[in-house]
Amino acid sequence: EQEEVTGLFSKDCILPCRFPPGHDEVIHWSKENKKVHSYYQQKDQLEEQDPHYRLRTHLFHENIPSGNASLKLSNLTMTDEGSYTCYVGTVQDATEVEVRLRVRAPSSYALEYQKTNTERRLKCYAFLTYPAPNISWVQGNISIQETDREETRNGVLYSLRSDQDIINMADTYYLFSKKPAESFLSVSDHLFNVEGGSTVIPCEHGNDTASTDGFSVVWTLHTNAGTSILASFNGISHSHQPRVRVHESDFSLMLDDLTADDSGEYVCNISTPLYTKLTVRTLHV
Repeated sequence: EQEEVTGLFSKDCILPCRFPPGHDEVIHWSKENKKVHSYYQQKDQLEEQDPHYRLRTHLFHENIPSGNASLKLSNLTMTDEGSYTCYVGTVQDATEVEVRLRVRAPSSYALEYQKTNTERRLKCYAFLTYPAPNISWVQGNISIQETDREETRNGVLYSLRSDQDIINMADTYYLFSKKPAESFLSVSDHLFNVEGGSTVIPCEHGNDTASTDGFSVVWTLHTNAGTSILASFNGISHSHQPRVRVHESDFSLMLDDLTADDSGEYVCNISTPLYTKLTVRTLHV
């Protein structure tokens, strides 16, 4: 029978192999015609080990008498993927186990909102991942083609940027990878206030709770002059500009002593381990 194991790039993993306990164990791990690890006469025998596996394999010697010939493989590379055979012979028996190893690089994503004089654009970044990410965009409930894409390789790892122009600010835009990862929400509210006054800019946050590990909120201001970080919340509220603060119960942004320079598009970026959500609101002072 064949077992399947998924390991993470550059990490360690264990290839399982059980056998009926016996005496004078002979263990051979191989991959195709490569010798991965051998053990007999009560010790490792690595003279003919393939150089690719040198100093990266480890048997649990204390567990061999109880029928465990599992192999720890360290510092995984993409070329480690494939089918491994574990052969164990004892005086009493012979066992052969096949283990299929898949190697994945953990996905890391980011979303960026970009505003210029003439356009609004979303940029999705996937960093150093394997296999290549599969990214799709939805506007409202209709699948749409991305506006632009750039893909680079670092060895076998992929990095990707997928861009999408925002055509209708009243629509919700969603971004999906192979698992539901990122969503983007655009809200076209226009808030009107006067100089010297105060305002509260709401943030769409659904049923999220700030107690979730990895939960964070960042507020930014986008104007034709550029982008500035205003405030953030990751269990504790932080103000990066004077006159602003994040309300800890609903993550809204409170602004005091308004000036005309405060006019612009305010973006609330909520990030959790499962998704990212951006909300855009326009303030006119």
